[in-house]
Amino acid sequence: MFSTSNPSSLSARSLRNIVLVACLAALASFPSFASEPTSLIHSVFMRGQVLEANGEAVVICVGSNDGAVAGQELDVIRHRRVASGPKGMAQFRRTTVGKVRIDQVIDGHYAEATVISGEATASDSVELER
Repeated sequence: MFSTSNPSSLSARSLRNIVLVACLAALASFPSFASEPTSLIHSVFMRGQVLEANGEAVVICVGSNDGAVAGQELDVIRHRRVASGPKGMAQFRRTTVGKVRIDQVIDGHYAEATVISGEATASDSVELER
C-alpha cells in the first residue's frame, strides 16, 4: 500500500481506493438513516389547498408542476382551532374529513377534483401520501 514514513508516497491508485471505501461506507449508512423517524424524507408526496368547493366539485391548488395526474386520490385535511397556547398563540388539530379524486389537471398549478368521500370546503388542505 503506502509507507507511513513518507506520506507523499501515496499512489493515485491507493488514494482512489481510500475515496471509494469512504463513499461505499457513506452509502451503506443511508438506508438506516432514511428509516429513522426524524429523517429528511417526508411521507407526503403532494400537498395543496381547496380553493373552491361547489357541492361535490372542487378546484384544488395542485397541478402538473406538483406531479398531479388524473385519477390520484388525495386526503382532505381540515385544521381546527382547539385552544390558545402559550403567549396567546392558537393551537390547531389536523383532522381528515374526506377524500377527493383528481378529474382533470388544469395547468401547472390547479386541478379539478370530485369529493369521493366525506366533505371538502374552501381552505381545507389536500395531501397525497407516498
